Amino acid sequence: MSFEELLKIAKKSSKEIALNSKSSYGKVAVACITSKNNIYTGLCLKTTCNVGFCAETAAIAKMLDNNDTKITKLVAVCNGNEIISPCGKCREQIYQLNHDNLDCEILLSDKIVKLKELLPEI
Repeated sequence: MSFEELLKIAKKSSKEIALNSKSSYGKVAVACITSKNNIYTGLCLKTTCNVGFCAETAAIAKMLDNNDTKITKLVAVCNGNEIISPCGKCREQIYQLNHDNLDCEILLSDKIVKLKELLPEI
């Protein structure tokens, strides 16, 4: 699957919906494909008290439900169209999920990088 196709899936998943005056979900969406050729998406949950979670965490939870841990490609979008990099916590979580994920390709706004290029020395 191309990054173009994966990006379309992420953009389609993205939808910010207010839960109350200070919480929402869906501002950030992620789509990834695994070594088993399964596609997973996830949406973030934003709360005022930091008990929310990132879109990558939501996608990883779905992966684990299917005994899937090796991500080959990943793209995250904010507000439905802006390509963003996974945050530091998510980068580490992807690595801890499966150390082979260091070779996961991540689409950034201007290039494609491997996870190992985004992590500090490990």
